[in-house]
Amino acid sequence: MFEGTPRVAFTQHTSSARARHSRLLDRLSGERIAPYSRIATGHSRNTLALYHWNMQLAAGYLELLSVAEVVLRNALNEQLRDWCRDRSGTDVWLTSDDPLPFPLDKLFTSVREGAMARATDAKTVRDTTPTHDRCGVPLTEGDVLSQVTFGQWHNLFPYTQGQATDPTTNSYRAQMWSEALRDVFPAGVNPDDVRWLLYRLTYFRNRVAHHECIISAPLPPNRRHPLRSRLRDIFTLLRWLDPDVHEWTTGSNRVTALLAAGASVR
Repeated sequence: MFEGTPRVAFTQHTSSARARHSRLLDRLSGERIAPYSRIATGHSRNTLALYHWNMQLAAGYLELLSVAEVVLRNALNEQLRDWCRDRSGTDVWLTSDDPLPFPLDKLFTSVREGAMARATDAKTVRDTTPTHDRCGVPLTEGDVLSQVTFGQWHNLFPYTQGQATDPTTNSYRAQMWSEALRDVFPAGVNPDDVRWLLYRLTYFRNRVAHHECIISAPLPPNRRHPLRSRLRDIFTLLRWLDPDVHEWTTGSNRVTALLAAGASVR
């Protein structure tokens, strides 16, 4: 009887753990959990371990992507502001009611209008909150800039690879590259490479931000795994934009260690 007691307790504990895992999986929903379950071949504990690892990876990547997004938009804003000043006499280009200079107007007018609308909505909320630090403060260039989404920048860059191009629109991009945007990047950087790197990171960022499954076989991720490729993309972009920011961000990078550690599966 004494010898059998631990086996009964162990069985009860195992049953209880399985029931808890089942409840957790139900709460996370079958459709969302399905990719993890496939990798774990249906093992509930390992499915949850993979989900948790995905959460950690997503948080780590989002830290790096947030730096990349802010530094990119600030660098592009500086060049576009100077370019607009040279052509219109003012460096107020995002909050201005005047049309954008050609050919930026062909590429960015609708983007500016959408960003201004979102910034105005945010200001309305601030102005109806008396305790807000910026209640009643006029819109700034920074307010509008922050409303230009990461996924809208890649469309400024000319390209010859990938999707079919509209020659006219691409000529506008090529002009903006030669007159302004090339100065954001080191000499010799190809605008094709910039465009498609930003395109890849936009897609990846959206998956991370919407809590999607970003892990896939083979595990652990090898050098050619998409997760490692996106990490290289982030650091390539930061190295292009500012070596000091690249070095600083590398020092706070958690993703490499998380990729090496893997999920706590049995």
